[in-house]
Amino acid sequence: NAEYMGKGNMNAIGSFDDILKEGALQKQSKFWKEWRRRWFVLTPSCLYSFKDEKNYKEPTEIIPLKDCTTVKSADDETRKEHSFRIDCKDRSIFVVASSQAEKESWIGAIGKAMVKLSARRNSEEAD
Repeated sequence: NAEYMGKGNMNAIGSFDDILKEGALQKQSKFWKEWRRRWFVLTPSCLYSFKDEKNYKEPTEIIPLKDCTTVKSADDETRKEHSFRIDCKDRSIFVVASSQAEKESWIGAIGKAMVKLSARRNSEEAD
């Protein structure tokens, strides 16, 4: 069962034709604070996590980028190398990448998607 942040249909994932980035990251669980390996998929509007690589059924989490405010390094907070945090309206998500380059790549990709989504929303509101 997915921890879903936002409203929508869990099955409305589609075929992921619009994947911006995907890969394995360790994510800190919401309740037990354990680190678990998850397969993350970034699309223009959401960040998804799945238990298994390239198996896009039943996400363990769906994070709408419209609910995200910042994405930044978190090595000091987690005491883990290559970690970063995604700050959302009602919580922060901590993840760890396999290398510094991979961490920077994820932070850049998520940040860029957040900016593009925000610009798209603002232009729609202006219409």
